[in-house]
Formats: sequence, structure tokens, C-alpha cells
Amino acid sequence: MQFKYPEILYALLLLLIPIFIHLFQLRRFEKVAFTNVAFLKKVELQTRKSARLKKFLILLARLGLFAALILAFAQPYFSQNKKQLQPKIALYLDNSLSMQAKDGTNELFKNAIQKIISNFNENTRLTVITNDNVYEDLNNKELKNQLLSLKYSPFSKDLNTVLLQANNKFKKNKNTQNHLLLISDFQSKNIKQEMLLNKDIQYSFVQLKPQNPKNISIDSVFIEKQNGLDIHLKVRLKSYNAVTDNLPVSLYKDQILTAKTSIALENNKTNEAYFKIPFTDSFNGKIHIDDSNLAFDNDLFFSINKLEKINVLAIGEKNQFLTKIYSKTEFNFTNNKLNQVDYNSIAKQHLIVLNELKTIPISLQETLKKFVKNGGSLVFIPSVKANLTNYNQFFNSLKMGSVNEEITAEHSVNSINFSHPILNNVFEKRIKNFQYPTVKTVYATSFKNQRAILKLDNQQAFISQMKFQKGTIYWFASAINQENSNFKNSPLIVPVFYNFGKQSFQVSSLYYTIGYHNKIAIKTTINKDEVLKISALDKSRLNQQFIPLQRVYQQKVVLEVDENPLQSGFYQVEKNEKALKNIAFNYNRKESNLVYSDLKTVKEQHSNINITNSIQDTFQQIKENYQVKPYWKWFVLLAVLFLIIEVLLIKFLKK
Repeated sequence: MQFKYPEILYALLLLLIPIFIHLFQLRRFEKVAFTNVAFLKKVELQTRKSARLKKFLILLARLGLFAALILAFAQPYFSQNKKQLQPKIALYLDNSLSMQAKDGTNELFKNAIQKIISNFNENTRLTVITNDNVYEDLNNKELKNQLLSLKYSPFSKDLNTVLLQANNKFKKNKNTQNHLLLISDFQSKNIKQEMLLNKDIQYSFVQLKPQNPKNISIDSVFIEKQNGLDIHLKVRLKSYNAVTDNLPVSLYKDQILTAKTSIALENNKTNEAYFKIPFTDSFNGKIHIDDSNLAFDNDLFFSINKLEKINVLAIGEKNQFLTKIYSKTEFNFTNNKLNQVDYNSIAKQHLIVLNELKTIPISLQETLKKFVKNGGSLVFIPSVKANLTNYNQFFNSLKMGSVNEEITAEHSVNSINFSHPILNNVFEKRIKNFQYPTVKTVYATSFKNQRAILKLDNQQAFISQMKFQKGTIYWFASAINQENSNFKNSPLIVPVFYNFGKQSFQVSSLYYTIGYHNKIAIKTTINKDEVLKISALDKSRLNQQFIPLQRVYQQKVVLEVDENPLQSGFYQVEKNEKALKNIAFNYNRKESNLVYSDLKTVKEQHSNINITNSIQDTFQQIKENYQVKPYWKWFVLLAVLFLIIEVLLIKFLKK
């Protein structure tokens, strides 16, 4: 039993006063003379015994009366909340896409909403945390309206992020008993080995699992090959604990079914389906399968736009290897000698290659500086007979450092930065046994913020990347002509130069993944008061329009998309209400694998955790933990009872 005002209990000490008065009565007895002494002694003995008993019973009744009243004013109650603090409850409801899995006939997420509404205590206020929002201090009506309006989120949070977020909310509450209720399927990918739990918070984990944890997902789609007539698509499908001999796979163009095939899938294996579509300027496609377990990964949208060629200009003597790499199908390649360069065309380029120039004229230096500053990419291949003073004049104007000296000594390229964007998708795995190219002379440099792509055996960078404002400069440490190096014969030359071109202008992908940091390059120019918008193509299904972060370059605008859109489908980039390009967004496939964590090990390590799979039982347990049962009314009734007993004692023991 606990007391709301325990300090009042000190008043119980006052009960000693009537006890002392009873024990040390100072009242004198009056003497009366009687004739029959023997008879009077007998009466006197009986009177004294009955009087003592009566006074003792009345004393007990009065002590009980006052004690009951004092206890009633102290307001006794019973609660499992030993700290006598007000409860503050927060609820994390996982609305990620994996909660589409079904428990019987209904989805886990929808089942959870119904049970929360039906079991929520009307007298309690609740803070609700989801994967994309926080709703604070909701009453019963607000909670119901908010839960019924919740939708699935394309984002998912790892458990530690949720725990930290809830902990920050609880810090605002003083003199409260904090309780965090987490309702999720608790997929393994979202739980770290060590949870950031707070010993002052009580946790209730409600783990919801589907009856059938099987799933088939459309993993990806990409162009395998294309020619002037056809585009060959490869669709990769993945099985998670599912086996099928005949899975229909459909291809739609917009809303029209254009092709259909079927494949077989083994348990936890991948398989591929193939489609051939005509070569057109644009194709908004959708791959569809019928799988009853999860719906979000049954569709994959992709958009093929008119091929945007990348403008590449090489300045220097004509070189056949550049012509082969920068083919006409993907690049607008131009090779000019130094005295033939049209300076007005430089601003229209995406990539410029300085191919072993001995000197760079001042006028060209200024034009290149402006080109890089506005977002262009420059590949600088030095000449064996370079004028270093002239080179350093250019690099010093950019405040990037300098070229120090030429070193005549043979070195081999023996280190590859596999994580660099130029090479990170080139190799299937990190190779060790590789026929590395060699060079006879190299230039020692002292550049600032230099990032190596390839390194020599002396740990000097052979190819490095440097940023200058919006642009990028790639530096070769030596000439790569046949007399000085065999780099042109190396397998590295094609991916390196090809990706120089691709990185200079991000050609649209077939699709983008929601929740990732996506960069979308648009080949256009905009004025200072203009912006590009992204809006849903199918207004009947998606009613979404937003303005993404955009970086303006000389011949392009790069859109950076993080938190939008929220739904998969087709979208278009608009400029002044005019469509520039179609793009497709898809949900992240990382939640397709229905593998769940075992929370029992967590409970063994922490005493303030309760784990169950029933929302109803959890709410009932929370209600019992924080329910207050007052007893002051019973003590008032007890005081009245003692008062009645006292009256009866005085009345019926009077004689």
C-alpha cells in the first residue's frame, strides 16, 4: 500500500494523547456511607470491572475512528508503480513495407492499428512514433483519427534510432514513469547487436510475424544489350523461402500488357526473365508478378528515355584509343589540335581531355578555369616534354598545388582504389593477380585534396581526382603514349576513360530507389528565378509534386532527391510546366527478405524488458502496472463504523 500524502501519517502520533489520558486519569471518586458494608463491597467490585471494560472499549473505538480518519486523509492506494510517478507512454508503430505481410487474412500493420484502438485506455495520452513522423500527446479521439490515416512508409528505422528518438522525447518529462511500447516485426536487418536501452525506461516489445514468411521479389531490371532495332531487358527475380515451377512475369508499357513469360524459382535462389522491346525514344515499363505475401515488391517500374549523348572534347594530337572508347552511340566526341580549338564550344562540353600538351595558352587556361568552375570535368594528361612553369601557372590559378619535377625511373601501377566511383562497378571482386601497366617517367606533385584512383608502386598517385568548386580534375602522373607507358594496352584504360565520360554527366538510370540519395542530371539550362519540379505522371494514382534540391551547372542541372517521393511509380521532370524527362522510382527491396530477430536473448540481459506477441495482453499489463486503486473511501467507512460502535457502547453499556 502507498500513500498520496504520507506526511499526514505523522498525525497518528497524536493517538498517544487519549491513551495517556486513559492511563493517568486524575478524577477523584466521591465517598458515600452505607449501612450494609458487606453488600456494598460486592457491588463496588462489580461496578469497577464493568466501568473499566466500558472505558477501554470506548477508547479503542475512538482510536480506531481517529486512525481511520488520518489514514483516509493520507489517501492510501495500491499500484505496481513503486516510484509513485505519473506514467508517460510512447508507442513505436512500425509502418514499413514488410508489415504488409499477412497474419491470416489481414496485414500485420492493419491488425496492429485495430488492436491499438480497441485496447487503448481512454484516460491516457499517448505519443506515437512511426518511421516517417512523430505524433505527440494524443488523446483517444486524436489517436484513433491519426492511426486510421497512417499509410505504409518506404523508409525503415533501425531499432537503435527508435530507442534514441524515444529517449529524447522522455527527457522532456520530469517526475514520470516512462514506458516505451514497440510494435514491429523486428527484422534482423534493423537490429544491431547491442541495443541502446535506458535503465529508467520500461520496454514492451510486441513482435508480430506472418503465418507464412515466404516471399518472391522482383529484384532488379537492366538493359542487357541494345541495337538500332531492339532493346533486350533482363529481369532478376529472387526467392525467399519460396519454391515455384511456374511464376508468371508480365511486362507492361504504361497500362498495356505487351509481353508475358514464366520462370521457375528454387528456395532462396535467383532466376532471370528476358524481354525484348522495340528501340524507341521513350518507354515507361512495369514488370509485374503475382505473389500473395508482400505486395510492394511485386511491381518494378522503369523508364527508358531518348538517349542523351555526352559531349567530349579532346585537345591535342588525334589518338585512336579515345575515338574507340567514346563511341557515337553514347558520346558526341570531338578531337581538335591546340590551334584548332573553338573556345566558344568549350562551354557546351561535359568532359575535356588535355592530351599531352606541352604548354597551355593563357587564353585557354582562363576558359578551362571557367569550364571547371561551372561543373565541367577535365582530364589532364601531361606531356613528356611539359613546360612545368606553364602547367603550374594553371594549377596555381586554381589554388590546387603544383607539379614539382619529372622523375625518370620505371614504376608499375600496382594499387587500385576499388571504392572510387570511377572503378567501383568495374570489377566483380577485388583482384590481386593482375597485369599492371608500367611507366618510365612520372611527375612528382603536391596537389591539395588529392584522391588516388590508381597508385604506383612507390605509393604515388598515378591517376588522381581533385575537386574545384563545382567541377572535377583528373590528373595523370605521366604521359601514356607508347614510348613512355603501356597503359593503353592495359584492361584498365577502357573503364577509366569511359567512366570519366559517364561521371561528367549522370545519364538517367532506368529507375531510382526511394530513400536513397539519388542524383539525376538534366541536360538543360535555367534562369535564376526558375526551378525544376518533379511530379507524378499518373495523377489518378499518384498526386504528388515536389521541388528537389538542385545544383545548376553550365550545361546541366543536377537534382538531388532524398526523402521524396513516397510512392513508387512514374514521374516527370518539368520546367515551366513542360516535361523534360520521365523517371521511375521504386521501393527499396531490402525488406523483401522476411527474416526476424530472436528477442529472447535481449530479455535475458535486461530486466526492464517485456516481450510478447499480443498487443491486447501488453496493453492490459501496462494498465495493471500503472492502475491506481484508491482506498481512502474504505477508511472513511471504517471511521463511520468505529463511530457507530462508540455510540452503541455508550448507549447499551450505560447501565
